Amino acid sequence: MTADEKSNVKGVSSVGKLDIMWLSNFGERGRLQSSQLQRLIQQQGELVVTVQSLPHFIASDEQFQLVLRLRNTTDRKYNLHITLNQINNSGLIWVGDIKKVVGEVFPCSHLDVQLDILPIKSGVWDVGEITIENVLTNKRFSYPSIGQILVGLK
Repeated sequence: MTADEKSNVKGVSSVGKLDIMWLSNFGERGRLQSSQLQRLIQQQGELVVTVQSLPHFIASDEQFQLVLRLRNTTDRKYNLHITLNQINNSGLIWVGDIKKVVGEVFPCSHLDVQLDILPIKSGVWDVGEITIENVLTNKRFSYPSIGQILVGLK
């Protein structure tokens, strides 16, 4: 693959060459030049989910809120529904409906979603098993684990 072909590959950026010059103890010049350096540009997905609020520690039987930011990085409108799946043997349970209509997320914008969780057992637990569906295209995005929380005794 030539340098021109590499520069046309999506997600690759040319950052230049490394040029090192030095002078030895005897006054001789030295030079080292690398070939063209490339770096991969991290690609974001169509729907980027970030945690805005999740406590690190909570007492057992104290309900808390998880706030997720859903960012639409495309040029199309999304109409999103969330399904909250219960993890077997988990010390956390979702409070409220397990299927929620989030609503419309316009292109290049975001929407914050608040979810309520009740810890029922002490320990370190994964918060997760969330499936988000764009009902306009029937495309599903699955997130097996959003984060972790330590649940202690009161």
